[in-house]
Amino acid sequence: MNGDPERARELAALKRDAARERSRRQREVAAARRDRDRESWGARREASLERQHQGTRRALRDRDVSLLDLIDRLLDGGVVIHGDITLAVADVDLLYVGLRAMVASVETLERDLGVSLSAQSPSLRADAF
Repeated sequence: MNGDPERARELAALKRDAARERSRRQREVAAARRDRDRESWGARREASLERQHQGTRRALRDRDVSLLDLIDRLLDGGVVIHGDITLAVADVDLLYVGLRAMVASVETLERDLGVSLSAQSPSLRADAF
């Protein structure tokens, strides 16, 4: 059982060499996998960018709506803006700001809400204030 020390050193050296060889092969496999994945990621990124550019080109080509048309559509349908902001320190609310605004044309408000806002409306006469 008390083997030759020289033989033990040789076995240890062989084991070390085998471990280094396995490690080298694993690094090569990992590098090949990394290169393959990098190529795949690059191809997917290029495809994604191409789709994005196609969408941008299509939007630029098909844009038929002017700013005036957009504003007219928004005012005709009306827009509601809603937001809340709370300023708190140590879980104690110090300030609360709530914003609720409706933007619409006078015609839309009169038509959809039944509110009379025309110049002849009794609520807008100077003596009503």
